[in-house]
Amino acid sequence: MRDIIAIAILLFLSGTAKAAPAGNPFLRGVNSPAELASRVEASLALDPSGRAIIDDERCMNGGSCASPENFRQMFQEADPEAGLTSVSQVPAFLRSLTVVPAPTGEYWMACLKLSSKGTYEPVLHCLSRRFKPGEKAWIDSATRRIVLASDCTNPVERAVEEECAYISFTTKNSDTSVRFTYTGPKAVESDCFALKRAGEDDFEPWWRDHCPIAGCDFSGFAAFVGQPSWDVGSFAVTRTGKNVLRVPAEFALPGSVYRTALCLDRGRAHSDSIGVRWFDYRMKSGANTATLFYSKEEVPAGMPMVYWPWGEWRE
Repeated sequence: MRDIIAIAILLFLSGTAKAAPAGNPFLRGVNSPAELASRVEASLALDPSGRAIIDDERCMNGGSCASPENFRQMFQEADPEAGLTSVSQVPAFLRSLTVVPAPTGEYWMACLKLSSKGTYEPVLHCLSRRFKPGEKAWIDSATRRIVLASDCTNPVERAVEEECAYISFTTKNSDTSVRFTYTGPKAVESDCFALKRAGEDDFEPWWRDHCPIAGCDFSGFAAFVGQPSWDVGSFAVTRTGKNVLRVPAEFALPGSVYRTALCLDRGRAHSDSIGVRWFDYRMKSGANTATLFYSKEEVPAGMPMVYWPWGEWRE
């Protein structure tokens, strides 16, 4: 019998679940470090503090709302050896960057997030993605760190150096939110924990739980499997289609005791939770991937019976 258990059918959500996009670009459409340096210089000439948005039109039309100070803050965090202590140093630093072909692999990058104050704030560990075809990496010639991704000029934090496993699932028009966690003997520190929602190209860190009420915290599931639950997350279904959870590769190793548990919400109704275990993964495109099907009828012959169950299991 699969490790699945009923959790809180017909509970009320505590408020409306909302989720923002993965993040906004710093300044899209810039062709070179020198061009970006000139744009930063022009902005600083009008506002030496560096807090003014560099390009108001691109901010309004495409969400590219970075200020010179946003760039300096991220450079200071991601490339501290560069020693940028003043925003006035940013143009010269940008002109010193070298353009190289983008590397393979996935990288955590900064982005802009809209704050509760209505302003855009830079977040270093914001999203992860691979460089796009034809995209370039702009590197610090002195430290050899990758500093910027040319497509969006988002500052680059670091590479995702671990092997990861993936859980894909589809959401449909009737769905309102998805909740997820993992269970195991101890918490796992990993760059792999990330979510790519339907319609997005980038992975983002797991969202914190928007439903922190009794019955919505996977405590029943954790008690059933005899392992604690860690890092409960959730997101509102704003687009239908394929979503992907990324988890550490050790979850898919033979004999692993770690499970990834998921639960689907449709309005006030919650599905039973389902635990994805190591034997549910299959090698696909060079990575271990588990597929959570929408219904039992959709599971192809020979595939693990991993689907959203509704009212099938009880404690």
